[in-house]
Amino acid sequence: MANAVPSSHTPRPHGVTFAQSVGFGLGDFYGGGQTTLTATYLSLFWTRFCGLDIQTAQGIIGGCTALSALFALFFGALSDNLYRFSVGRRFGRRRLLLLVMSPSLLIGIVLWIPGLHPGVYCMAYVVWMMLFQIFMTAYNALPGEMTTDFRGRTLLSTTRLYISNAASTAIPLIGSAVLTALGEHTASSYQIFAMSFTVLFALAMFVCWRTTWELTPEEAGFAEFADGTRTNGHVGFAGWMRRVRVLLRDYASTLRIRAFRQHLAIYLLLMCGMDVFGQTFAYFVIFDWGQSAAFASLLLTLTVLALPLMPACNWLLARFGPRTVYAVGFCGMGAGAVMMIAAWLLRGVLTGAAWTAFATASAVLFFAFRTSAGFTPWQIFPLIADVDRIVTERSRSATFAGVQAFFRQLCSGAAAMIAGAALALTGFDATRATQPFSAQIGLACSTAGIYLTAVCLGWFVARGFGLDRRTDGELLAETERLSAGGAKKDVDPHVRRTVEELTGVPYDRVWPDARE
Repeated sequence: MANAVPSSHTPRPHGVTFAQSVGFGLGDFYGGGQTTLTATYLSLFWTRFCGLDIQTAQGIIGGCTALSALFALFFGALSDNLYRFSVGRRFGRRRLLLLVMSPSLLIGIVLWIPGLHPGVYCMAYVVWMMLFQIFMTAYNALPGEMTTDFRGRTLLSTTRLYISNAASTAIPLIGSAVLTALGEHTASSYQIFAMSFTVLFALAMFVCWRTTWELTPEEAGFAEFADGTRTNGHVGFAGWMRRVRVLLRDYASTLRIRAFRQHLAIYLLLMCGMDVFGQTFAYFVIFDWGQSAAFASLLLTLTVLALPLMPACNWLLARFGPRTVYAVGFCGMGAGAVMMIAAWLLRGVLTGAAWTAFATASAVLFFAFRTSAGFTPWQIFPLIADVDRIVTERSRSATFAGVQAFFRQLCSGAAAMIAGAALALTGFDATRATQPFSAQIGLACSTAGIYLTAVCLGWFVARGFGLDRRTDGELLAETERLSAGGAKKDVDPHVRRTVEELTGVPYDRVWPDARE
């Protein structure tokens, strides 16, 4: 698809009310909730009730996740260019995708039906992950389009994270209650809460669609399509090939933005670690700690700690910037991961209430500090498009969302398959009541060891991250000056350094249409 035509229209300022932020945030009831639901219970359900071994289950999850990365690129380009078509101009280029998703999410019910062929689970999970890519592409672009105000964007992102964490807490809490009441050795116990939440995801997506808005075609650079002076016309095979080449160059160009490369590295380390942790934590608790699946679910409800801690994280982010927030979060998460491994090694040394208190403390520490580290990327992402706009003169939020989702799914899929293969090599078998010591080591490494490695690498990258509220404000002001006809030679030296540090592009090459 060809590039958008830069528009002379400046996005109108929009205020965001709390009710509107809640409507937007309900979208992440699905985003955060489905991740918790599938990561925590799906592999466990498949290996216990559907006849799949750990390598097959993780292979389906990882392979389909990696395959869905290709969908991320397609949907990113589609969303950015839907205003070229009448259906996009009528229903929106972002919100149309959310509307389509609402009923489509019910396909997730198939994942929780025992006795099906592995190929059916595979196809259903491909569709499930494809829908998640549609969501990530459209949803992540909305905060940057709903308002240009930093406080408004922060309200949207914070509310979104509150609701996401509420879903991530409610699912294991309700799961623990259901498994305790009905027993964790029957498939219906898992089906009751899994299918119920799938229906709630579809309803939440509908509410999100009803309560959000986005840039108009004129504001997004598609004025010529909106007024009918330009149409798509017949393209042909050669034209499509040309568009594919342009599209691939467009995606590749996102990686020249230095702030995005840094953000992407931190985000991938956190998300991949979180995905593998979620997929193996229940196994770790059952077989390394010798506890029940209900106890694992109960510990996962400690994500509720994120709710009271988010205002503090928000204050830290505004006061000290993302580098400090990342450093605090990474140190606390690393300490929690070390304590989880120690709790496994101390079984039999600490007994009864002392061991339970120590194990619970490790989870409290881990989930409390995961709040600050996991909170920050979502506050930073809406600012990435501001950095890009001063270079390209375009609004490419969905393109960046597509690239981010592509790498996230590709890396997470690979990590899931590697974790499954590694556990199989250690002799892990989910149908056994106990595991050999080699399998216990594999579970400890997959659950806590991978996260410990990720936070160390993430801390190293975050030390050089410079995008924050102050530098974003400088970028926006300079973009406004250049778009109003300001000359590059009149730039303030400090602003010039800020632009070059964040973009990774020499100042003379930004905003090509500006006067020298």
